[in-house]
Amino acid sequence: MSAAGSSAATSPSQQSAAAAKSSRVCLNCRRKKKRCDKALPSCGRCTYSLQVCQHEDDTGIPGSSGAPGPVRFEAFMGQVVAPARTYTPVMEQLLTPQSGPRWSILNPALFASMDTTEDVHSFSCRCLSDILGHRQGVEHVVASYFNGVNTWFTVVERATFDVSLEEMWKTPSAETAVLVLCMRLIIRSPMSNSLAGMADSLYLSAKTMLNLVQSKVALSMPLLQAELLVAMYEFSHAMPQQAYMTVGRCFQITKAFGWHYEPFWSDERQALAPRELKLCSILWWAVVYIDCLIHVSYQDQKYPMHTANLHWDFSIPFPESFDQYLPGSLGLGFGTQAAGTAGGTFLDANIDQIDGIVWPEATSAWYLSNVLQQLSSHNPPNSADRNMLSGAITAHTINMLSSNWRRGDRTAAVGTNFIALMKINQPGLLPSAMGGSASASSRATTPGSDTSDKRPVETIRSVISSIYSSAVNIEQTELGLRNGGVAASGAFAMYYASLLLISHGAGVLQDGEWLQKVDAFKSTLARFALRWKIAEKYVDSINIALGNRLGGQMQI
Repeated sequence: MSAAGSSAATSPSQQSAAAAKSSRVCLNCRRKKKRCDKALPSCGRCTYSLQVCQHEDDTGIPGSSGAPGPVRFEAFMGQVVAPARTYTPVMEQLLTPQSGPRWSILNPALFASMDTTEDVHSFSCRCLSDILGHRQGVEHVVASYFNGVNTWFTVVERATFDVSLEEMWKTPSAETAVLVLCMRLIIRSPMSNSLAGMADSLYLSAKTMLNLVQSKVALSMPLLQAELLVAMYEFSHAMPQQAYMTVGRCFQITKAFGWHYEPFWSDERQALAPRELKLCSILWWAVVYIDCLIHVSYQDQKYPMHTANLHWDFSIPFPESFDQYLPGSLGLGFGTQAAGTAGGTFLDANIDQIDGIVWPEATSAWYLSNVLQQLSSHNPPNSADRNMLSGAITAHTINMLSSNWRRGDRTAAVGTNFIALMKINQPGLLPSAMGGSASASSRATTPGSDTSDKRPVETIRSVISSIYSSAVNIEQTELGLRNGGVAASGAFAMYYASLLLISHGAGVLQDGEWLQKVDAFKSTLARFALRWKIAEKYVDSINIALGNRLGGQMQI
């Protein structure tokens, strides 16, 4: 019967009933061999189990008969979720893993229509809409990311990304969709009552989607950026094995891009494509940054560094090396005194543009990498080399602290520098700590030691004092910590300072308040654990070390 004929012969209630039924059972019920009431837009069984209800005759879902044509992203928004609704406050619960606008994981039913002919871009955007709900949710995730994590882990240029995101609303993009999903992953806080911890359904969904997209499309910058966000998430939430494997993939991607070869960084290319190479430089040093933190931050699991001992005849330039070719760069070095509130210029005033991105964490990563490689070599640095490297790191730290920043105080770079300073100077504590109990000959033969050099002790005292000052004033950065604007590297700096105090506070460091400082670090780490779960592990380790110290002598 034609549509016209049926409209004349049926009542409005009958029309409504007919429109609310599908001609076939849904894919979920068919797969489970369950009875389906065929209700639309979702059958009763799928509604009850919070699953996405799909039918083979859904006109908006590509079939398997051939490759679909371009599909607008908004089409999937209408297919997978209910019509957009306004959140009050806007998507507030999106930042916690137990919420999610409607679904929390990638439903297995989504893969039912995924075959070799389906467009991966459309599929990825459909999955993104299944998790975040609608455009408002996506935009809130993006804003939260750029106002939080990206202020110190600046691996995504916002201006370019905003263009890609706007284009995604017209034409689906797998790379953009998976990058947004990884942003969603890293902006959330731990959930105290989750049995799965941070390796929960959202994490597994993001990893699955990223692997799927990488198997379907060519390697690209957004895919490397997504991998870096996943690696930072894994490192910050106490998943070292997963982080190590993810950083390994990042390292291989950089090799595939040609970054391990000197011609890629030639002066001619720097002058011709400074913006492209500056972003490449940022992403390379981001890989080094996470690689170093994974190696140093998990004392009980020493994973070898991917980026160490490469034996290159060249070094990859720092991001600021390209600013001379960029007209939009401020051209300001670290240590510039700017009034900020009185017409002065912040160093990160134009961070949304590649020209204006300032990322001192690259230099901090280079310093920490050098420290770790020197300490692990067969010929450890002598006192002169140690003091020279320590002085350079200290100067870099002072320059950052004396510069004017609009978004925070570069806690990621400063915390990393503090770790490097404690590491490089720690051997200088041991001869002095032995004091009168060791013979002059044994002290003289200690590698890299000089009992007359007090600079390592003074440097570590100064570093611990600075870390302690930040810890007792944590309230000033509480909001930034909750929003992800404070890096997890600061947690390890507090943890390592605690270990030095426990083992040397009453000895060579001559700190009468060492126990009080350790308690302050534990209290601050407990707050850190509300944002970065790795801090929870550090608190447990400090308690064990403190118990050992009170029961006997401890050396690290």
